[in-house]
Amino acid sequence: MIAAAACTAHPSPTEPPSRLDYEGHRGARGLGPENTLAAFERAIALGVDTLEMDVMLTADDVLVVHHDEHLNPDITRDGSGAWLEATGPAIRSLTFAALEQYDVGRIRPQTAYAARFPEQEGGDGVRIPTLRQVIALAEQRAAGRIHYNR
Repeated sequence: MIAAAACTAHPSPTEPPSRLDYEGHRGARGLGPENTLAAFERAIALGVDTLEMDVMLTADDVLVVHHDEHLNPDITRDGSGAWLEATGPAIRSLTFAALEQYDVGRIRPQTAYAARFPEQEGGDGVRIPTLRQVIALAEQRAAGRIHYNR
């Protein structure tokens, strides 16, 4: 999903905004797995100004980019590739190494979530990225022009 927000140096209810700020919500979640490197890369390629993301902390204090406090069974598979049967563990309860065992590269078919994003291109072996990885990718791909909204 790409959102546009009005921006102006001097906000006024009577003046139109001087420009729009295009934000990649959770990357480009309608096109790629949300809050993943692929989604943020896609948003940058589309020309967004700002990347919107959610940040969580693992048990070993690694900042990761993920929306839900717990692993979401609609977008999470375990190390064997099986969909989680119910809400998974809290991000804060897992070390980063344990978190890397989960794949968040696809939406579980036949769910309400899948119906909301029918054009999303999934992938296998997609992991929850660290905040450092997202910023490094964005700075490399966008040459310092990108903003962040968390």
